[in-house]
Amino acid sequence: MFVRLWMHAEPITIGREGTIAEAGELMQQHKIRLVGIISKEDLKNALPSIIDANFDNTTRNLARQAKVEGFMTANPITTEPGVPLEKVAATMRRHKIGGIPVVDEGRLVGIITESDICQAFTEILGGNEKGTRVELAISRRPEAMYSTIDLFRRHEMTIQTLTVCNDCNSGNRLLTIRFQGDEIESLTEALWQNGCTITSIVND
Repeated sequence: MFVRLWMHAEPITIGREGTIAEAGELMQQHKIRLVGIISKEDLKNALPSIIDANFDNTTRNLARQAKVEGFMTANPITTEPGVPLEKVAATMRRHKIGGIPVVDEGRLVGIITESDICQAFTEILGGNEKGTRVELAISRRPEAMYSTIDLFRRHEMTIQTLTVCNDCNSGNRLLTIRFQGDEIESLTEALWQNGCTITSIVND
């Protein structure tokens, strides 16, 4: 999963000569957190009451005069369309930012935000699908993975999503599988017999 699949391909932008008032109006109109390289946090630092729809006339006049250039984040962190989504998520977490402009050969082509990443992982993990979700602790040996997956095939289960966490502990990895099928009790017994530790199983 790469940035290009989840980014907003037509980001809303504002020129550096635009005003703080115009930036605030764009954010309220489109319900976005980042406009070009100016964020809600930048607006809050510029004029704290600009994010309040009821700000007074004095603040309104100041906002119409203040230029975006004076408050925007210069030289922001950027990413490229072909960067893995998890790398971007790690960058956001490390720098405590909510969105990153996507640049291709020096041209702005999109923006990726925390909300986009949350949506991506929700869909990838099958959060919107109906089925059974089982969480297993299995050995780190390669054959443990193959034999576990083969049990789902033998019991005619349809695997919808599969994720692996290698940080379970030093001896095991955590395998989360969302699937559909009827012989759940039989599958569960087979998993235990195969050496898997079932930490949770949920039907939704």
